[in-house]
Amino acid sequence: MHSKPRRSTKITANNCRRLLALTLAFLFLPRLCVAADPPDAVPIPFRNAVELALQHSGVMGIAAMNQWRAHQVYEEVRANWIPQLTVGSGLGYSYGFPLTLEGSAPSVVNFNSQQSLFNWTLKEYLKAAKIQWKATSLDVQDKRDGVILDVALSYAQLDQLTGKIAALTEAQAAAEKGEFISRQRLQEGVDSKLELTRSQLLTARIRLRIAEAQGQTDVLRQHLASLMGVPADTIAVDPASVPAIPEVSQDEDLPAEAVSNSLAVKQAHEQTAAAQARAEGERKATKLPTIDLASQYAYLAKFNNYDLYFKNYTSNNLAAGLNVRFPFFNSVQKAKAEEAKADALIAGKQEDLTKQKVREDALQLQRSLRQLSAARDVAKLEWEVSQGDLEAVKGRMQTGQANIRDQQNAELDSDDKHAAYLDAEFELSRAELQLLRLTGQLENWAMPGQ
Repeated sequence: MHSKPRRSTKITANNCRRLLALTLAFLFLPRLCVAADPPDAVPIPFRNAVELALQHSGVMGIAAMNQWRAHQVYEEVRANWIPQLTVGSGLGYSYGFPLTLEGSAPSVVNFNSQQSLFNWTLKEYLKAAKIQWKATSLDVQDKRDGVILDVALSYAQLDQLTGKIAALTEAQAAAEKGEFISRQRLQEGVDSKLELTRSQLLTARIRLRIAEAQGQTDVLRQHLASLMGVPADTIAVDPASVPAIPEVSQDEDLPAEAVSNSLAVKQAHEQTAAAQARAEGERKATKLPTIDLASQYAYLAKFNNYDLYFKNYTSNNLAAGLNVRFPFFNSVQKAKAEEAKADALIAGKQEDLTKQKVREDALQLQRSLRQLSAARDVAKLEWEVSQGDLEAVKGRMQTGQANIRDQQNAELDSDDKHAAYLDAEFELSRAELQLLRLTGQLENWAMPGQ
């Protein structure tokens, strides 16, 4: 069996000149550019983006409607101390003794009023309704902070992805140069097919990362467009407009500050206070009397036979007085009071759990900043080292100690390290912004002086 003769790998002078010419020609080709921003995009300052999002936020609108509803609940309870007036008529035919129609005597016209004078249960319920109303204002502020955080994270990530796409685009250009060189060296018998496949794999991986980053960019731009109420193809970020995030010391007692300023903790506290007020109102309903003021006027007609069956008939009739009720035995109300007491205890336990969670989350974020900051510093130093290696390779090329492939690999490594540094920078910013929200400082940072 005869084997095929192997292709000679001997490099001739002509082959070297041809390979060098092709390599240099490709080396000076313009790099491929991937547009990170749409052509019609105009940079939107960070504060303008936040203000637009707050104006167009559906979440803020729902929170405001909930606040208005809670105020109406408060007004409903308070109205029990205001006279409730009704005017009506009970016209009807009577045969024999005048009977009542649905509890009221037949009358041409009647006037009724009723109001509460002393009702300790209603007083506690009014207190609970007022606390609930106050709690909804905290919910509005919490939703406001949520919108600001959403805009800040989306804005920062869009800026990070823009820089990452630029770095990966340069890396793709370097990888394509390496692939071109490998293909030429394979044709000249210098490299093997495996080297070309490795170069193609590297280029494909970078294209995948660019596609992922571009997809995330499109989604983020659309998300910001929905938040701000502007077309997605007009959005671009202005990194210089983002305020500097304040430094966080590991020695600060941020968990205690977070518990003190957390809107979630304040809301839980208000919910506990409201539940306790309702429980106290139900308890008082089992022991204390209630006093209402009521009055009724009716104009009675003779065709209802009042003059035949009542000795001192008169057309105009008025009754007014106090309606006093003393609780004596009411098992239903007693059980209801115990139920409200249990609800108050549950609300208190929920408040404790909320405080504990906020404290743990603040501590976790505070400690993670140290790790994320160190990871960012490592990524930055690795990028700087790769830039130094690239300059060193360029210097060796002038002395003939390095070739085009060495330079291409150094460029690729530098661009890749740059993209990794941008990722690490964003992860640190994400944790810092979340900590600002947890400690109640997010709006002061995003919109200083407001």
